[in-house]
Amino acid sequence: MLLWSIARASAFVAFGSYTVVVAWGIMLAGRAFRPAAPQVQLHRFVAIVGMVALVTHITALLFDHYSRVHLATLAGIGARPAVLAGVIALWLVVALPLSFRLRRAKVIPQGVWRRFHYTGYAAWILMLGHGVANGHDTASPYGLAMYAGSAAIVAGCAVWRWSDRAEPATSRT
Repeated sequence: MLLWSIARASAFVAFGSYTVVVAWGIMLAGRAFRPAAPQVQLHRFVAIVGMVALVTHITALLFDHYSRVHLATLAGIGARPAVLAGVIALWLVVALPLSFRLRRAKVIPQGVWRRFHYTGYAAWILMLGHGVANGHDTASPYGLAMYAGSAAIVAGCAVWRWSDRAEPATSRT
């Protein structure tokens, strides 16, 4: 029972962290919002918190024999669609920081990295789908509040970002 509780709690921490990561990343990409350099590190720090929570979630599920999650599940073998969404999100979340390291090492160009970085949206959507379809707390008030609030935050940031991009540049004279 303890492992199951750890798995559930860490899932919410991971999802909340990645919601902040996606929202903060969208805000950083906007032209109207340019925080000071130390604040840019928040994006990476919260992603690390999310990764630790995700590893905790997976480890607790692997050791909890009632969850029926096995190592083969992490490869998508025999996974139901809701679990498969989580597996795909997992591997995207692992690939994103690796792509940053490849960009820093000049193995991949900036443009390729930037286009690949958009998979962060897909990973977040897959996490949301995984949680809603597979989570045991989805129908609870706090589960509904978490998912609806997170969706509203990310959607609001995305609308802000896209509307910021659509505005014509004003010239300063």
